[in-house]
Amino acid sequence: MPFHVPCLPNTNRCPEPAGPSRGYLAVPRRMALVFAGDMMRAFFCIPLEPDVVRSIAPLAATLRARINIRASWVRPENYHVTLRFLGEIEPELTIDLERLAQRVTGRRAPFALPLDRLGAFPSADRARVLWIGGDASPEFLGLASSLQHELAELGFPRERPPLVAHVTLARLKGRADAAVPSALGTTETPTGLTTRADRLVLMQSELTSTGAVYKPLFTVRFGG
Repeated sequence: MPFHVPCLPNTNRCPEPAGPSRGYLAVPRRMALVFAGDMMRAFFCIPLEPDVVRSIAPLAATLRARINIRASWVRPENYHVTLRFLGEIEPELTIDLERLAQRVTGRRAPFALPLDRLGAFPSADRARVLWIGGDASPEFLGLASSLQHELAELGFPRERPPLVAHVTLARLKGRADAAVPSALGTTETPTGLTTRADRLVLMQSELTSTGAVYKPLFTVRFGG
């Protein structure tokens, strides 16, 4: 006997009816129990290959030693390339989001993401976020654009595609540190460092007193 999940209140439309009750999504009761719960923070990302993580971690350690500012440094096991932060969502929305991810990745071939330089947002002089990344390739922009389009169909606001594909290393707090531009300019990155983009992950982010804890909710590989 299916269990009916009501229309999602934080979207602009209800899911297509899948049973006798219009405006309801029929799913097995065991699945509904899995997704029952409070709102959660989530984002779409591309995970990094283990050898790439091992290459980035020493760079972050070098930067950390050269910068005298209070900061929250990302743990290496949490490194990823963010495609879209969704904010607070209802857990049952992951059903639609997985179908969406399958459409976005279904006919997409894997591609390389360059991670060949260090940078900061909004700028090195006023750094709030330190990152390693590279220019957004046509393949990356195509993936981001397709994801944005599908999310808009679910009621999420449109955002401009990122110009840089980046991995966040640290979030800086307090006043700007004059040492940041020099540290970014003198810390060398491995020549030709790239990561293989071949899957899309919906990640849950739980904020704790010791930093964010990430939990993958589902993974969809490129090419189905």
